[in-house]
Amino acid sequence: MTSKRIQVEPPLPPEPIEPEGRNYLVIALLILVPIVLFFAGLALFLMGPPSGEIYEYKIGRFSGVAEVYFHKRHKWAKVDRATQQQIVLRAGDKVKTAKGADIDLGISKVLDLRLKPNSEMEMLRSRGALNKLRLKLHRGSLLGISGEQFTGHELEIETPVLVAAVRGTAFLIQSDPKGASSVSVLEGTVEVQSRYSKEVTRVKTLEILAVPPKTKGPLKPRRVNYQEWRTTAEARDLISVSVKEAAEQVDLRKKAGTLFNYVFDEGVFFKPDWGYADREFNEEEKGGPIILRIDYDVFPQGSFSGMYFKTRDLDLSKVHHLSFSLKADPEKPVPDQFRIEFKDQFSIVRGFAVKPITRDWRFYSFDFNTQQATPVSEMVFVFENSKAGPLNLSGTVYIKNLTIE
Repeated sequence: MTSKRIQVEPPLPPEPIEPEGRNYLVIALLILVPIVLFFAGLALFLMGPPSGEIYEYKIGRFSGVAEVYFHKRHKWAKVDRATQQQIVLRAGDKVKTAKGADIDLGISKVLDLRLKPNSEMEMLRSRGALNKLRLKLHRGSLLGISGEQFTGHELEIETPVLVAAVRGTAFLIQSDPKGASSVSVLEGTVEVQSRYSKEVTRVKTLEILAVPPKTKGPLKPRRVNYQEWRTTAEARDLISVSVKEAAEQVDLRKKAGTLFNYVFDEGVFFKPDWGYADREFNEEEKGGPIILRIDYDVFPQGSFSGMYFKTRDLDLSKVHHLSFSLKADPEKPVPDQFRIEFKDQFSIVRGFAVKPITRDWRFYSFDFNTQQATPVSEMVFVFENSKAGPLNLSGTVYIKNLTIE
């Protein structure tokens, strides 16, 4: 017979009795915490991203009386030589200029701006989009040009009567005391919407759009005239090249083709207020060909511009031909043609017309067929108002594999 033992466990201690007030506190916290978090999140949403996420604008040169407004201090301060390098402008801050004054500011390699006399501008919050820049021109004139790192960014500029969406370009936006505004485009495209209409109007290269106050009708841009072109072309003064960048360009030039075995200097030529040209060497991909980009603008009648190459020890009787590949920028006007000229110290000794030009890479080759000694000291690419085509007076071409042999 098996005996069974009964195990008796001691009784559990009684649970402590909590004061009733503590239960009410827990319940109150459970109710209040979500409410506090909701309103805190709502406040952050309305205020936009924290200041560390906002782009910072820094001041370059200025002339005359210019002032900045720091919204956190609720105070205007005059810009002077001692403080301009220390000033950093963020969302909510403002800049204004007096009569005869202007000021340059911007974000390095992204955007450069010039606020003209009797103007006022405000930096707006990005509304949570880190790649979006927003500005408001309260009055006056604002010049701007996008930098090499602008790609992937959006720029929105407001005036009392319009909103302009800038997508990498050179532009002028003006807002007059009577309430009208205008957008002029030197190169690229700006999309403009009146505050009183849902219609969006595209303003393209060398066009201007005027927006009267309270207009609800359709808006149509027109071609700029010479004076409007000159005024907008000031945006190009904002382009600057550092010593380091210039040295990098020399190194890239040496790799751009056998032509550069003879080239010891290069640059652009144009008459101020009568044309424009710029150039840059780039390596599209590591180990790939070096691409030469040439920008031109020959809007004024009779104008010309282009690029020159100073050469040494180049004799056309000892080489056979020049060849390269070229294409036009896919988003800009395509020139009908341009000229290549080889010069000695006094005259043009050989000239060729480059045509047709397309938006796809196209190979070109030009023979010299020179039997006697023909030393040349310069080769130039020339874009002319009379030959670029009436609708193609401003554009960009790309060239690679510049070969002479």
